[in-house]
Amino acid sequence: MAASTSSVLPAEIERLTRDLPSFSATKLASGMQKVTSTVMARGAVVITRHEQPSMVLMSVERYLKLEQASEPNLEALTHRFDDMFAHMQGEAAAQAMVAAFALNPAELGEAAVAQAVPAARR
Repeated sequence: MAASTSSVLPAEIERLTRDLPSFSATKLASGMQKVTSTVMARGAVVITRHEQPSMVLMSVERYLKLEQASEPNLEALTHRFDDMFAHMQGEAAAQAMVAAFALNPAELGEAAVAQAVPAARR
């Protein structure tokens, strides 16, 4: 995986990386060249300490994808909310609410249990 960041704006790169510590390439040990080559080819490597995984070193491209994936997609969430809201405004939902409020407490309890059992199996 190449570390191409041409599709990401510099401001976005700065925003997503500003809180990370940085080290100049000249300060890295000579062995870092092989690690860097592997990261560029594979996308990430695991760094171990005392033979146990200690951290992951990854390309900027992979890091940016992870950061962007963790941010909520507000457009998709808005669309989902609008769909749910529209469904709740339909005639079927209105009739279900009228029927629910017409139930006595025992009937309401039975209906709740009947709906909870299939939901628990999902």
